[in-house]
Amino acid sequence: MLKAGAVRRLTVLRAHRIGWGLWADLVALHRTTGTDVTVVHHAELPVDLARLLRHCDHRILTTHAGVRALHPPAGTFGEP
Repeated sequence: MLKAGAVRRLTVLRAHRIGWGLWADLVALHRTTGTDVTVVHHAELPVDLARLLRHCDHRILTTHAGVRALHPPAGTFGEP
């Protein structure tokens, strides 16, 4: 079970190692709270996981440039 308070962005690394139950929890967290969940998955998506993601707003990024475009770095201190 996941519990969170006022979390707006969550990043999960090495997600290819987590179990099906945690995947379902992450999707439920996103759906019920609107939290942006970024998942780094270093393997081909299993068929059942691909089916789960069909029912949820998601993007699959395969390049570092794609990730940078999604979450651009913050400006340097003092910049507008």
